[in-house]
Amino acid sequence: MSARSARPSSARKPFLLKRGEGQSVWSVGGRFTMKVTEADAGGRFALVEALAFRATEPPLHIHHNEDEAWYIVDGQMTFYVGDAVLEAGAGSFVFAPSGIAHTFTVDVEPTRVLVFASPAGFERFATELGQPATTDQPPAGLAMPGPDVLGPVAERYGIEVVGPPHRAQGG
Repeated sequence: MSARSARPSSARKPFLLKRGEGQSVWSVGGRFTMKVTEADAGGRFALVEALAFRATEPPLHIHHNEDEAWYIVDGQMTFYVGDAVLEAGAGSFVFAPSGIAHTFTVDVEPTRVLVFASPAGFERFATELGQPATTDQPPAGLAMPGPDVLGPVAERYGIEVVGPPHRAQGG
C-alpha cells in the first residue's frame, strides 16, 4: 500500500501508516513525514516524524496558535523554551506551550523526533516551505530559509520569529 492510499478519505476515520509512509518533505527543521494532519484529525492535532539536522535549526520563535511537543526517538537535542534549557535524549519528551519563545539545537545528527502540535496547522507551514523528500539523505545545500522567505510564511501560520537560531546567538 502506498503512503497516499493509506490516508483516510475524510477526517475522523481510523487508518494505519507504517514506517516510511506519509507525505515527506525537506523543510524547516529537517525531513518531515506527515503522520497525522489537520484533515486527518479534524484540526485537533498534527503529528510529524522529523529527521533533524544542524543545518535546519530554527530561529527563536513563538507559536501563537498551537502548543508544540517533541518525543526524541533517537539522538539528542537541546531545547530553549522561555528561560528553560532542556537537554533531551532518546525517550525524552519536551513540551512548549503556545505563546512562549523557543528554539532548539540538534546535538547528534541526525536526530529522529516525533513533533506534536495542537491544534493542527503547523504541518501546512512545513509543507509550504518544503520540497519533496524521497530519502533520509538531506539534499545538497539544505538550510533554514532566510528571514525574507521564512518570515512572511511563518506570519501566515501564527508563528513569530523573535531572534536568530541558538548557535547564531553564540550558544
